[in-house]
Amino acid sequence: MRGRGWILTGAACIALALVGGCGGAAEQEAPDTVARQVANGPLSSGDTGPTIKGAAARRVHVPILMYHVIADAPPGARYPGLWVPKRRFAEQMFVLREAGYRAVTMRQVLDAWTTGAELPAKPIVVSFDDGNRTHLDGAGPMLKALGWPGVLLLELNNLGSTGIKVSAVRALIDAGWEIGSHTVSHPDLTQVSDAQLRAELEDSKAQIAERFGVDVTVFCYPAGRYDKRVEAAVQAAGYAAALAEGAGTASPADDRYALPRIRVDASQSAATLLSVVDGAAGA
Repeated sequence: MRGRGWILTGAACIALALVGGCGGAAEQEAPDTVARQVANGPLSSGDTGPTIKGAAARRVHVPILMYHVIADAPPGARYPGLWVPKRRFAEQMFVLREAGYRAVTMRQVLDAWTTGAELPAKPIVVSFDDGNRTHLDGAGPMLKALGWPGVLLLELNNLGSTGIKVSAVRALIDAGWEIGSHTVSHPDLTQVSDAQLRAELEDSKAQIAERFGVDVTVFCYPAGRYDKRVEAAVQAAGYAAALAEGAGTASPADDRYALPRIRVDASQSAATLLSVVDGAAGA
């Protein structure tokens, strides 16, 4: 690359290509890697960059990004900050890659922390809450072009015509995504009965496994709400870890059932997000 200015030019071109076209001048200025991305790559098939394993992998800190909807917020959207435009998402992913980050699944992170399994030297998790069509149509093309997996934290009631189609979830799995549970109906788990708590945790895990043929190891608290009772129930339901909210990166020293994530909203530029991630990671 010829400097940071090239990153931003390339990222803008990538994003435009993925949302409907990129001007010829921008394509001519873009470096070879960006040109391949604009041509729908993949840009980096199998490119993990430097890797770590063993003791270094067991102690690595991992930023976990939290997204919701990858699209422009419609007028009157109830939570417009949760809608990250597709163009902005593409810019964010490209700039993170240029800074050396490589996306991994939560399963990979947990394996590294437990056994020292190999990870990229600068791992990052790109997670998506709830389950809606923009996870395939909005985030999917950019992550596929980078050769990166996402982590879909699925609320089962969002499966179907009003949320994400079963076929879309299967397409994400085929692209290397991990599927975690976000309950059946997205209640505040601190306010439900013990019976409903068990059902939300166990039924969602079992149904995801049955419908999609995957082992569900990670859980995500609806609205980030949990307490000691909820944590204990998540562990009893057989999950290996749970994602919450809060500043900072996830580390092997953290409570595995309250791992922090970095919320990404519509106001964050690619440069701003990179600064937040670098700061949280101590880069």
